[in-house]
Amino acid sequence: MNDPIRKSVAVPLTPADAFSLFAAEIDSWWPGETHSVTAGKGDIPSNIRIEPHKGGKIIETAPDGAEYIWGEIIAYDPGTYLSFSWHPGKTEAEATVVSVSFKATHDSTQVDLTHGGFDILGPLADAVSSSYVTGWDLVLGCYCGAVQTRVATLS
Repeated sequence: MNDPIRKSVAVPLTPADAFSLFAAEIDSWWPGETHSVTAGKGDIPSNIRIEPHKGGKIIETAPDGAEYIWGEIIAYDPGTYLSFSWHPGKTEAEATVVSVSFKATHDSTQVDLTHGGFDILGPLADAVSSSYVTGWDLVLGCYCGAVQTRVATLS
């Protein structure tokens, strides 16, 4: 299953707000207790952040101050599009690519996530891509939970 994974959610925010929550506020919703390098070591990250520019890093900071690079920003167009290499807990040579677009609809924003490039992983490609099918469901579920909290506070 080396085809790109495609996931979509509709959120009741503007594209700018949906993008900001996804990128600038990732630490508020990312499930670091289960989906992080630190979690694999039995702890919870103290911070997860995205440097907001092309060439910026996605960085997890552990409680002891150790930093783990999850990827690098390939494209960063606030309110519209974000693309990054993706290799949490792996080397850059094992990076896949994630792209997330934010498109206005008549009453919400369509958030489309595509994760591909698994062929770089050789014989592990099928197993890794299969794990991300459900992994992105969980992650986007957490994102949607944060959206609902945001909407409730704005009401």
